[in-house]
Amino acid sequence: MSLKDNKKVYFGNKKVTQLEKEKGVQQIFSKVSENYDLMNDLMSLGMHRLWKRIFVQKADLEKNSFVLDLAAGTGDITKIILDESRTSKVILCDQNAEMVAKAKDRAVNEGFINSVTFEIASAEKLPFKNNEFDKIFISFGFRNFSDKEQSLKELLRVLKPKGTLHILEFSKVKSEVLSKVYNIYSRTLIPKIGNFISNDTGSYQYLVDSIDTHEDQDELKLMIENSGFRDVSYENLFDGIVSIHIGKK
Repeated sequence: MSLKDNKKVYFGNKKVTQLEKEKGVQQIFSKVSENYDLMNDLMSLGMHRLWKRIFVQKADLEKNSFVLDLAAGTGDITKIILDESRTSKVILCDQNAEMVAKAKDRAVNEGFINSVTFEIASAEKLPFKNNEFDKIFISFGFRNFSDKEQSLKELLRVLKPKGTLHILEFSKVKSEVLSKVYNIYSRTLIPKIGNFISNDTGSYQYLVDSIDTHEDQDELKLMIENSGFRDVSYENLFDGIVSIHIGKK
């Protein structure tokens, strides 16, 4: 019996094995791939576009950087990376084949296909050499990893010395008033809107629940440090609705 058959992790608000979470996440993102960008608009009231721009800009990309965009979805972070640093090269990687297909379509339609290589792989077992990337970006994907600790070890392995990991993720809101308002919106309206748009309440309910059970800012900082990263820090955006974590190899 493997560890994935045994160790329990959160899938939404339920505890399941890592293997069950991996399969469940695959199924959900296959379902929502057609409306993925719309889903992000609903989850963030459209603010994810601003947050992602800030996320990449704060990374201070240098010329000719070699970048991994992991859990890349439909490629919006890759597009921003190449807007900010036209001489950089990006490997766009996601474990879901439907998402990678959507990202390829975007890269063709928006004119950045020549600067991108596409991979289908999970964060827990990356098909890359040691010490390969200058920077790794993960935008709203870390909470869906089935084995976060193993993923962080892999990320540390494939980063170059002094390379940096950048994680943008939903987090814990600091303001009680804002937290209550956001909880009412996310728990009451998002699943209903998801059902209206795609007749799929369950997938959208999972995405809401996965935010609640994800580590808070300090817990994630400690997890990154325990995986071997140094100079780990985080910055809250919109009072902690999302946060940016950075760690150096």
